Amino acid sequence: MNRASLIIRKAKKRKSFKPAWTKDQDAKYKEMVSQLEQLGFTVRREELKRGHCWKVISGSCRSLTQRFIFVDSRLAPQEQLSFLEAKILDVKAGADAKVAEAA
Repeated sequence: MNRASLIIRKAKKRKSFKPAWTKDQDAKYKEMVSQLEQLGFTVRREELKRGHCWKVISGSCRSLTQRFIFVDSRLAPQEQLSFLEAKILDVKAGADAKVAEAA
């Protein structure tokens, strides 16, 4: 076997680390997701791709008709909650600014 195939086999054997959530954290996460869904976002918690020279962070994006928020499931629960809280504040601040401009 060559070196590359050994590296690939080791990578396949690694198990991803998923942090443990408390009931309070899980309830807060679900509450924030429902708030964002009411604001028109689709929230997805996934293991975002990582690799050599490739680092993806949690964030938002938009297609022609939908707005998404991706949360890296490998982050600690408190980091995921902080990220969603910041997104909610950003979206609400943007909505408030649009209302002020219209007035």
